[in-house]
Amino acid sequence: MTADHTHTADIDTTADFLNTLSIDDGLEVEHFATAGDAIAFLAERGLGHDEALRRQAAEAGERRWLERVRLTRSALRALWDAQVEQRVPDAAAIAAVNAVLREAPRIELVMGDNCCGIGHGHSADDPTGEALARLVEPFVTAVGSGTTDRLRICANDECRWAFEDSSRAGRRRWCDMSSCGNAAKARRHRERRKAEAASAPPVDGLPAIRMIDEPTVLGSAG
Repeated sequence: MTADHTHTADIDTTADFLNTLSIDDGLEVEHFATAGDAIAFLAERGLGHDEALRRQAAEAGERRWLERVRLTRSALRALWDAQVEQRVPDAAAIAAVNAVLREAPRIELVMGDNCCGIGHGHSADDPTGEALARLVEPFVTAVGSGTTDRLRICANDECRWAFEDSSRAGRRRWCDMSSCGNAAKARRHRERRKAEAASAPPVDGLPAIRMIDEPTVLGSAG
């Protein structure tokens, strides 16, 4: 069963979208292998109706439709990375994301018992564009409000998971301490032991001891 069509997303949903192209031990893993995969992602998060998305994908051609979704993801990922790394972004990525934003529902007044309220006008002919705009909007809102300081990329170059740091101290570097974080700690521990062994003076009459790598088990961070 799919969620209600809420037309809303938060920054965690945006990060989930980016992470549908993940890195596993340095190799890219595509989680949108088919149009159906991408449609399920959008529909399950209430960003579009399953039937409307499937109909548009069929009309456009599933391969072409899926390429549109992937290109949006790639452009948004380029901007996320540039924001986190505080560097000049790619102009093409800016243009691609701005094009998606033009598909966002427009704000309009609706009648109510006490005069009027706020509603949203939707374009019936492009449910995919609307869904993608909703995924882009949380990042754009964060940029506009100056609240991007907690956007992160996992410090493990063989992972680079996108996430928002919700820790109290705001110093989280790893997507998960028990995996990428602990692996980094174990690697630093091995490197430190090697350095100490290499710098240790030999004992009189005996050759210097050569350290041999061995598995290191570390507890999770507190």
